[in-house]
Amino acid sequence: MLSGMEVEQPQSHWATFRLHFPGRWQLALRFGVVVGAPLAAGFSVGARPLGAAAAASALLIVLLGPPAYGIARRTEVLGIAVLVGVMCALGALIQSQLWLVVLLLLASAAFVVLRGFDRALATITIIPIVGVLIGSGSGNGLYPAVELAVAAIIGGGFVLLIDRVWPSSEHPSVPLEGRAGRWQFALLLAVPVVYLAAAQVSDWHYAAYAFAALSLIVILTSRRTDRRDLPVFSGICVIAFVLVHVSALHDLIVLMIVGVAAAGAWRGQQGVLPLWSMLGALLLLVAAVT
Repeated sequence: MLSGMEVEQPQSHWATFRLHFPGRWQLALRFGVVVGAPLAAGFSVGARPLGAAAAASALLIVLLGPPAYGIARRTEVLGIAVLVGVMCALGALIQSQLWLVVLLLLASAAFVVLRGFDRALATITIIPIVGVLIGSGSGNGLYPAVELAVAAIIGGGFVLLIDRVWPSSEHPSVPLEGRAGRWQFALLLAVPVVYLAAAQVSDWHYAAYAFAALSLIVILTSRRTDRRDLPVFSGICVIAFVLVHVSALHDLIVLMIVGVAAAGAWRGQQGVLPLWSMLGALLLLVAAVT
């Protein structure tokens, strides 16, 4: 018998929701704005690739860590934005030629090797894959390539602006670490193979199929707890392909991308987003422009 002792009662779900609502609401809204504002700006003027490049740049920059208002932070943001822009420009210049497939294979190999070591390295090495796939869905030529590079830099500048006017001590990250076994290198072939095969039978969306294949590999080779994201991500894949194949309104696509990003920030724990949110938002960005 526990006389004179209080037994701590577990909090109800409603009490937990009320306790965490202010912080989670602000994180979700902030992340949604970071991704959605540059995306909506591009889509509103009919420049979907430019909006996607700016949004992808902003999303990947935010994942790198908390804000700091010194030179180091500005240099880091500019470096990542330029890297995203260069990769998007390369995708626009080489389109679906063999060089793009080779670049995808090399970038995927680098991603698999480095994700076995560090989360930040994994985030940086996924940039070439996202960039060339977004660029391959834009117009062909030097002028569209330059536009994509500028749009990515603008996305980085928007992150710096948000950090100034709406600072946050907790930036989200994603558990991209995973195993780098030999069999996973064989799975890497799925990315360029899917890209090539889809390009032969379809004039569009093959980049989205390739990124979906990569995302499934990432989830399947992650920690056991992260593999629970597979059903949710599979649902996002279905929604993405339905939206683009039925030529959905631009506003609906933007809302879907913002919703996936914000929902991930809401569901995140200790600043770590679930894999389905980050990979789903990037998949929708790629699918919207290809």
